[in-house]
Amino acid sequence: MPTATATRYTLTYPPADDRPPMSARFTVAADDKGTWTVERQVFGAAGRMISGSPPRHYYGDDAQARAEAAYRGLVVREVLHVGQLLDLGLEPRDVRFRDGCPTLDGLDAGQWLEAVGAS
Repeated sequence: MPTATATRYTLTYPPADDRPPMSARFTVAADDKGTWTVERQVFGAAGRMISGSPPRHYYGDDAQARAEAAYRGLVVREVLHVGQLLDLGLEPRDVRFRDGCPTLDGLDAGQWLEAVGAS
């Protein structure tokens, strides 16, 4: 039985005149049977879900490692996408993880992107 808790991260897109407020929420968690699930959900104004990917399920001995790798991959792609919207030259190696949360230059990735987007 898994003893790990769910890892969740929400990346809020920096404000922009040409798009509504948005955020993307990522979750990786195990159920009682040992199945690991990774989810990505995108929310718009007023917290309404505007899109999402079908949950990805992982089974077997290496399910946790594969689910955590999928979670990190989804989060990195989203961080790079936000960086592209801000005309930043981010690369996958720029994104590091600390306790399941992405960082850029040692700071929370979302806060870093928000600060750069506001300047």
